Amino acid sequence: MNQREFAQSLGISSSGVAFIESDQRTPSKGFLIKISDRYRISADWLLHGIGEMQQEEIAGFAGRKGRISPPQYDRPANGDFRFDGEEFAMIRRMDLSVSAGTGLIPTEGGEAEALAFSRTWLQRNSINADLAVLVRVSGDSMAPGIPNGALVLLHLPEMRVEREGVYAFNRGEASFIKRLVPSGRNEHGRPSSLVIVSDNPAYPPEVVSGSDMNDIRVIGRIRCAMTTL
Repeated sequence: MNQREFAQSLGISSSGVAFIESDQRTPSKGFLIKISDRYRISADWLLHGIGEMQQEEIAGFAGRKGRISPPQYDRPANGDFRFDGEEFAMIRRMDLSVSAGTGLIPTEGGEAEALAFSRTWLQRNSINADLAVLVRVSGDSMAPGIPNGALVLLHLPEMRVEREGVYAFNRGEASFIKRLVPSGRNEHGRPSSLVIVSDNPAYPPEVVSGSDMNDIRVIGRIRCAMTTL
């Protein structure tokens, strides 16, 4: 990997890596932990040159033991790493924003958290890992299916509401994650109205049509939700 790819894999800036490599900045404990966790590099080897560089086996990854290795770069749509021969892609977390052109901004604190997803699962669900992000839900309007604080996988290419689904969108000065139900079609084949539905029955549905449709800017469609029990 080049410097930029290495920085992206850790969720940090390439300039930060450049400062460390040029001895202008001392690597922080968090930076070393990221390398150790991400690539299974021994912390003792990183800090002191003691023992083996690679941690041969890890436990607790989907209940299995196995070896983490670099991805197969010669394969199309390669992942970020391989575990027991299966490729995984790291998908990072971002925040919704009405002020950003993409509708998304990096999470506060600089170093964004990320989760690994099986490339096989992503391909089976027609999800492009390079165009997907994780977003944390705030509020209970989509409970119980998507409770407050859940992480959802947002697929950015799905910006047109062709069918009913849960979408992230900006409206006015706020961002929302709601179920959108298209109704009718205009001369361009697009929905002439949308029903905004909260899965929580405490929030009534709303019908948007006409010029009010221009106030809604869809960011992408929610493909799965993750929460702690």
